[in-house]
Amino acid sequence: MKLVLLRCPNCTEPLKPENDDVVLACTNCHTPVAIAVNGAVKMAVQFAVPASYKAEPRRWMPFWVFEGRVIINRRETQGGRSRTKDMAAQWGAPRRFFVPAWDLDPHTAQDVGSRMVQQQPSFEKIDRPQEAHLQTALVTPKDAKKLIEFIVLAIEARRKDWLRDLQFELDMGAPNLWALPEGTYR
Repeated sequence: MKLVLLRCPNCTEPLKPENDDVVLACTNCHTPVAIAVNGAVKMAVQFAVPASYKAEPRRWMPFWVFEGRVIINRRETQGGRSRTKDMAAQWGAPRRFFVPAWDLDPHTAQDVGSRMVQQQPSFEKIDRPQEAHLQTALVTPKDAKKLIEFIVLAIEARRKDWLRDLQFELDMGAPNLWALPEGTYR
């Protein structure tokens, strides 16, 4: 076993990650840093705010953001009816999927993700604010993609046609890590 001293790749300040940390901010220079097998790596994070947002956020929450589509292969209901029109409206075009990456229980993460998938909120990309405090990301991109499956299933199960069986696939690109102001995703 090899022990590696983790230092910020920007300012060389020692980092003190917890066991489950995936991406954290340096306490000295606030640079987002991914914890990798070979050490600490500077992480690209896109900071974004809602179009009408005017406040100065104190905390920024990490989201894995995927661009992609849901392809429904089979959908059966108790009555044998399928809401094809509803499914086409929901999944017919590529969408942006926001997956919370901080410590949330699965139900709350699914609720936040479902709401954002359905609403498709608009965000403006901005430069990283000088003193931005990025909440530590604990969810890996691989786990985030699994959470998208949970989100899609939850959205389909909420339809009023008594879902019995659902088979689908995800056609997703690689995720990007975004930072959104705390509270703007509710």
